[in-house]
Amino acid sequence: MLAIMQPFAKRRIRELGYDCMYLEAPHLLPLTSMVEVDGKMVEVTNGGRENAKAWFMYSEKDPSDASMALQETSMEYFGLDTSISMIKDCLCKLETESCTIFGFSQGAAFVHILSILASTARMKPDCKHLSPFAKIDSAILVSGFASMHQRCMTDNLQATDCEGSLITIRSLHIIGDRDTSVPKPYGEKLAALYAEPQLYIHNGGHFISHNKAIIDKVIEFLGHV
Repeated sequence: MLAIMQPFAKRRIRELGYDCMYLEAPHLLPLTSMVEVDGKMVEVTNGGRENAKAWFMYSEKDPSDASMALQETSMEYFGLDTSISMIKDCLCKLETESCTIFGFSQGAAFVHILSILASTARMKPDCKHLSPFAKIDSAILVSGFASMHQRCMTDNLQATDCEGSLITIRSLHIIGDRDTSVPKPYGEKLAALYAEPQLYIHNGGHFISHNKAIIDKVIEFLGHV
């Protein structure tokens, strides 16, 4: 099986029989953006992060504009089709029938999208044996927020296919009680979109913790997949 995991638990995860595959988001974000200040366009830096990448963008004009990230209104994510195709190709190459996906922050929002594809593919008789997304049987989401994308995604599956019903794949949601980038309520709302979510709330912020208790929780979750 495949687990997309951070290196901190790599050895113990492999002891459970998992192989870890680390995937890099395809969209490189620019170091600067042009914004309007007092009627004039001004160049500003985007946090000085070199090689910053994203699974999708919130603005077609400015790839680095993340001001809409936590807006709880329907929108279109730009570049999402490229990321979905990348994951689809990866799943097609897998020789196993099931895998677990892992995502942090925007990556967790992307995992929410992949969870919709997986849950829908598993429910539709015509997709279960045809769509590679049916291989996804569980998800781990860290510091996540719900996807607001409302467009067609792939394999004739829509972002709204799970509307009115809960996502059926197993999920573990790790949330920071002091997270100021993605506050705790966003992670809780995301978890509520899954049928049987497991929540682990730690007293930290917006990061992937190396805390033994969290690692043990991840290992326990994987052990029951």
